[in-house]
Amino acid sequence: MIEPLSRCHNRKGFQCGVGELDYFLGKVAMQHADKGISRTFVMVPEENRTIIIGFYTLTVCEVKFDQFASDDSKPLPKIHPIPAAKLVRLAVARDFRGQHFGTKLLIHAMESFLQAQSVVGMSALFVNAKDDQAACFYRKYGFSPCSDDPLCLYLPTDTIRRAFQ
Repeated sequence: MIEPLSRCHNRKGFQCGVGELDYFLGKVAMQHADKGISRTFVMVPEENRTIIIGFYTLTVCEVKFDQFASDDSKPLPKIHPIPAAKLVRLAVARDFRGQHFGTKLLIHAMESFLQAQSVVGMSALFVNAKDDQAACFYRKYGFSPCSDDPLCLYLPTDTIRRAFQ
């Protein structure tokens, strides 16, 4: 099950092996949700919904026209900042790796993006991969590198929409 993060989830018990991600979930994610800064969703087993298998966090952002590849930038305005969403974090607990939970979380994040995009226009879903291995994971699902940073990747709204049709 994937659900919004709440105080009933064992946030401090989550360990993915990346201190920054563990700290964010344990100490910051709930505060950001309370302040409307970002939304974190957690994957939990049905039999014990306090255990966190993995999580992802979404927020909104603005990007520049020149961050897109030339084919993707054609329909976009060239002057103003362009609204988008950012998948700012995605992690799976060490004990649950190798079971495709990261893929399931990413798919859910894209579905959440499409729901939000239907109400508030956004051009793409962006992600900043922490390293080349993470960037490879996102590229496997169609994300393209931004023109100015190979670890910053994006997936245009139309591409995500077509994937779910």
